Amino acid sequence: MLTISDILNDNFEWDEVIIDEDEFEELSTELIIDFLKKNTPKERQLLAISWNFDNSKKVIQWIVEQPDTDKGTILYLYWYMTPSFLKENCADRKECEENYSWALEDYDIISTIEKNYLSDFYNAQIYAFNPTNDLYSDGYDWTKEYDESKAKVKIPDVMFKALEGETLEHPDWDEGIPSALSEIMDKLYNALDE
Repeated sequence: MLTISDILNDNFEWDEVIIDEDEFEELSTELIIDFLKKNTPKERQLLAISWNFDNSKKVIQWIVEQPDTDKGTILYLYWYMTPSFLKENCADRKECEENYSWALEDYDIISTIEKNYLSDFYNAQIYAFNPTNDLYSDGYDWTKEYDESKAKVKIPDVMFKALEGETLEHPDWDEGIPSALSEIMDKLYNALDE
């Protein structure tokens, strides 16, 4: 199995490399997390605002587990993970697993965010996010999807509170993949056995 150190090596020979979809998923996820580890919380914000949420949830999980991730990034990710659906349909993790197993990763990420957010785990806040007026989505109101009277579990009040701060321009990152990784990601994609 290929490793991140292999593919980050400038002298690595790609000619005979063939990987399957699972290897591709694992390597691309590790590559993005490696990039984020080597950069600042700003890159996490840039990734979040350009991310395709059909991509690996492991990247998002890693971001929400870092105490230096900006609270604005976390609040953004929380609402983009559409907590309203899970709050209305799942009283707990077991019910999610039984009835909506496809959403279990999302359930776990939303739970981690709430636990961390409520305990002041995140120690920085530079970036703005307002769930009732999302400037990254033309002023969209994420909270209108939530009907508290239908919720089996309530969204914590603090998650509705807008954060003031800086708003970044959308980076030119294809589906949230940092442009610095484009060349290696293309090589991984070309190595994919079809």
